[in-house]
Amino acid sequence: MAALSPNDTLNGEKVTKSMEGKIMKYIAKYCKYFLDISLQDFAFSQLPPSLVAAASIASSRHSLGLSPSWTSQLKEVTGFSVSQVQPVALALIRARDAECENVEVPCGDMLAKCNTTDHKAAEGPQHTTRVVGC
Repeated sequence: MAALSPNDTLNGEKVTKSMEGKIMKYIAKYCKYFLDISLQDFAFSQLPPSLVAAASIASSRHSLGLSPSWTSQLKEVTGFSVSQVQPVALALIRARDAECENVEVPCGDMLAKCNTTDHKAAEGPQHTTRVVGC
């Protein structure tokens, strides 16, 4: 149950025991959704699957209003720091937002940050994906 920590807050309020079951169901549902999004863009396939999975957890937590989006417990379990997960999570959230707007999204530029040590956009070709609207 690493996806939910004892010190989490939901939209600024402490998560109670009575809320945990429902929140975990939503985290699982959102993780599946973000993983489905990752399958729609070739750029995500260039990353370690474990990093994409970790980013789907962070994206889910962020989307649900859980704070923090990445915890020390998640870092311990996954081996990924917030600086490693954040660019991929942002790309997943951007792809989700684009799905609802039905727009062209260059996801590769955000994912290129994952492969650089200073997290600045890497040079090279950009991949653009077309996602179907909601």
